[in-house]
Amino acid sequence: MLWHKNLGPFDKLRINKSKAPGGANVYKTLRVYTRIMKINFTYNKEKDSWCLLRVGPASQNSNFPTEVYKQLTDDMGENPSPEVTATFIDKYIKDNKYDVSKYTAKYQENFDKISDEFRKRAEKVFGVSLVDDITAYLTINRRCPYNFDENWFFVAISGNSLVEPIAMHELWHFYTFYKFGPAWEDIGRKKYNDIKEALTVLLNVVCKDLFPKGTQDKGYPQHKELREKILEFWNKKQDINYVWNEMLAII
Repeated sequence: MLWHKNLGPFDKLRINKSKAPGGANVYKTLRVYTRIMKINFTYNKEKDSWCLLRVGPASQNSNFPTEVYKQLTDDMGENPSPEVTATFIDKYIKDNKYDVSKYTAKYQENFDKISDEFRKRAEKVFGVSLVDDITAYLTINRRCPYNFDENWFFVAISGNSLVEPIAMHELWHFYTFYKFGPAWEDIGRKKYNDIKEALTVLLNVVCKDLFPKGTQDKGYPQHKELREKILEFWNKKQDINYVWNEMLAII
């Protein structure tokens, strides 16, 4: 039996790890009490600067810098400091005529329209719920990290104002973590990351109608085959434990 940290003042996550026939791991999650979490969208320049400096140059899933980070180093020089980056951010927002307060309000409004239905579907798939409120920080970067311990993720400011695909993608990682997070110590960081990233393809099935028209979850190119296998397994059996264990067996 594995116990996770307290997630809220009245809620504890308990993960039972057992073996299914054939030796496959089965994770069952029980909660003592559940409250409905809320996603709060906000902008913080210090966080934006951190995001740009931290994952702008590269990330676990891409060795290439983002376009905004390349513009930062072209304009301000290599190895920019947080102070220099903050100056760049101010200029970038001004040059692109981004009204950050309007973006924040629009993102909140748009995601609130689907948040309850998304939560219900995600809980049905994973059998777990998110109980603590989560902060969604806006960023000029096009790479959006997240932090489970501190309950936040980033969403990119963009001209089309389509926040739903990004938010659902990042939140899917939260649900995956609270369902299968303890498994990464057993299977290794890379394998866990690959399956975790590929699992977002299920959004295109489970939450297809929650995406803005003409959009879907795309994922990373290197996970294309894994995403196809996940859809294959899901079509056979709509059980996330089954899909997870089948994926473990092939990678």
